[in-house]
Amino acid sequence: MQRCLNLTLALLKPDLYSHPIHHKQALKLIQHENFVIAKECIVSWDRKSAEEFYKEHEGRFFHQRLVEFMSSGEAFHALVLGHHTENTVQKWRAMLGPTKCYQSRAESSRDSIRALYGLSDTRNAGHGSDSMQSFEREVALVFPGWDHKQWLSDQER
Repeated sequence: MQRCLNLTLALLKPDLYSHPIHHKQALKLIQHENFVIAKECIVSWDRKSAEEFYKEHEGRFFHQRLVEFMSSGEAFHALVLGHHTENTVQKWRAMLGPTKCYQSRAESSRDSIRALYGLSDTRNAGHGSDSMQSFEREVALVFPGWDHKQWLSDQER
């Protein structure tokens, strides 16, 4: 009996998406780890959209830099990933590696997406929801009107 799919949000940020070879390699890594792409789109945010998405970081030292980067006009790849594990959020975040790329390269996560393709703390190749609560909020912002619960229900049939 196959376990139910669980979902998480993944963003392949502009620094990764703008390099087609690296982007393609990251997608292969995602497939290799048996993630299913439930929904995807190419996105380019204005400042207001980036501020809303990163609202939880407002007031932190990196917030403005992150908002400016994500609303720079460059496109990025947004995906809802599914996996047959209870820890889909953690599995994706482990694939991403630590936020700080230099830590990814120095630690045991040298094969992580951030270690391989990240450029800096802000231009770190990707984003992953940090909890199911964050996923619920973020997926509604990135994919407005998409009913992920209905999608999951349809997959169980």
